[in-house]
Amino acid sequence: MKNNGLDMGIVHEFKTFAIKGRFAMKLTCESSYLWLLTLTILLSLSLPLDSFGGIEEDVKELKERVDSIEKRQVKTAEGLREQLAYLERDLSVGDYRTARIKAVEEKIGAFTLGGDLSFFLQGFSNPDGKDRVDGSYSGDLFLMVPIGGNGNLYLRGQVGEGEGIAGDLPPTFSGPNADTASTGARFDLVEAWYRTTFPVPDVKDQRLDLTIGKMGATGIFDANAVANSETTQFMANIFVNNLSVEFAGDENGCGPGVVLGYRLTSIDRKDLKVMGRVGLFEGSINGEGIFKRVFDRPFVIGEVDIKRSSYGFDGNYRIYAWVNQNDHANWEGTDNNLTNQGLGLSLDQRVSNDITLFARYGFQEADVSKFDQVFTLGGQIIGTGWRRKNDVIGVASGLLKTSSKYEDVSLSVDEYEAKGNENYIEAYYKYWANANLSISPDFQYVINPGGDKEKDPLFIYSVRMQLTF
Repeated sequence: MKNNGLDMGIVHEFKTFAIKGRFAMKLTCESSYLWLLTLTILLSLSLPLDSFGGIEEDVKELKERVDSIEKRQVKTAEGLREQLAYLERDLSVGDYRTARIKAVEEKIGAFTLGGDLSFFLQGFSNPDGKDRVDGSYSGDLFLMVPIGGNGNLYLRGQVGEGEGIAGDLPPTFSGPNADTASTGARFDLVEAWYRTTFPVPDVKDQRLDLTIGKMGATGIFDANAVANSETTQFMANIFVNNLSVEFAGDENGCGPGVVLGYRLTSIDRKDLKVMGRVGLFEGSINGEGIFKRVFDRPFVIGEVDIKRSSYGFDGNYRIYAWVNQNDHANWEGTDNNLTNQGLGLSLDQRVSNDITLFARYGFQEADVSKFDQVFTLGGQIIGTGWRRKNDVIGVASGLLKTSSKYEDVSLSVDEYEAKGNENYIEAYYKYWANANLSISPDFQYVINPGGDKEKDPLFIYSVRMQLTF
């Protein structure tokens, strides 16, 4: 049968092909590109037969291109979902410490404002019947401003009240809450510093950096991925920083300082980064305030950081040496012009998608310290396994070895005999109620507090609520 010069059988077969193509297209694709394919087929029905010379091949090619686009879209979506999950997990350490570390290690290219507000309730129980619950709070507001092409200005203000339960506990080497700020009800500017890099060895690979201003040494040295923030991770002092390091600074741990750093590996090396840093800080001379006799008897620290990636899991390994040149007296009382010095290690290694382990070790001079060695280890587990991918469990254990020199004089100095070592255990669960509010029950157990083997263990229970923005 003929119609306008066309073979109606051929037209019928082509219409059947078009209908099947539209049906398959509807089932397999929702991409807007297929509407173009549909429109092409429909318009083709009104064309003469000789117009169909290569249309079948064109349709096939167009369909292959659409399928390729869809596959790329699926792959991109999967990558975005993985990145989102990582960013959500990273939110669990999104406090001011993280911000200032990032300001040191990365070139922040945008105006950044953030902060947190933390509330604490802590209590303790022991057989002496001195059960008590006290509260405290602290707030931090930080600002990062890019200056020039390679520099960042960092400002942090702090407010906080409440001494917590530390004053009611028997003597201990480690405090139960490292976040007891001393600013009171007033809002103080506790950090103000500038960091920049220099084109050494060249503009593309700028390895030399300088940080100068009022800062806390713990924001740059002795960092740790899972044991470095008293407001988002472990609360006890022993697990926030290395207690065998006598850091300088005012009552908030901040003071004038200058840090010079140099990256030893090329910027093109993605699986390994080696960084060396040296810091010089005001030593907070006894009886003097900060910015008094600056660097007269400084605190000096040098650190080598090694960051490596293996099978997609990052590990950070830090080794440092330090000296505090402030006047120290030995326990025998025969010399008042000693210095304190020591070595330390801070390690963290991600061993799976959800588990990161950490360890610290350090020692200091036994002649001038109550404890001369500190060892801690523990880990953090992200709650993906129980469908709480932002929640975190943290568990840690630590030992503070009593100095033999202090042990000999402890009875006369502190009215008890420090014949043992203080053992510290802490566990917490961080529950994210929403994207900005977290609630963390926390439990601590102290054996031989202050090295006193005659004292009963302390059980400390806490709850922390933090709002981040």
